[in-house]
Amino acid sequence: MGSTIACEAGAPGVARTGRPDRVGRTGRVGGDVLRRAARSLPRFLAVGLAGLATDAALFALASRLGLPDAAARALSLGLATLVTWRLNRRFSFRPSGRAARTEAARYAAVALCAQGFNYGLFLLLRAGLPQVWPLLALGFSAGCAAAGSFLGQFIVTFGSHRPAVRGAVALRSDA
Repeated sequence: MGSTIACEAGAPGVARTGRPDRVGRTGRVGGDVLRRAARSLPRFLAVGLAGLATDAALFALASRLGLPDAAARALSLGLATLVTWRLNRRFSFRPSGRAARTEAARYAAVALCAQGFNYGLFLLLRAGLPQVWPLLALGFSAGCAAAGSFLGQFIVTFGSHRPAVRGAVALRSDA
């Protein structure tokens, strides 16, 4: 099974031979990634709390103004997702190198998946373990979804985006 890797000789992480450097610049596999993730996680969680506060406040306001709960929740959740994307983009993760519109779409897709997982797991826990306190099921499903959301945002939304470099060399690996 073959794969093609585009690299440019002399670029960071690429040996002078034009082949990708297996250990990266630090000399340790994944060292930079783990450090970045460890730095990003507390900020991501703080932004999540800000998003929750935004969601709750907007939902309460929209409900008070007479919107039905479903419409109020859709509005508050959509705006809270926009707020958390902007805050995470500014404080939690390093720039992805993607256009803002592309990054926002990726963020929304990951958030939608995480929210769907959260809801589905909550329903599964409630149906499968009805004796479990509902708020415990809610907290557990929210925690699992937050972990998945962090990984998704870290990798899919804010992961490095390196556009093709002019003069790049394509290498073929038969491994």
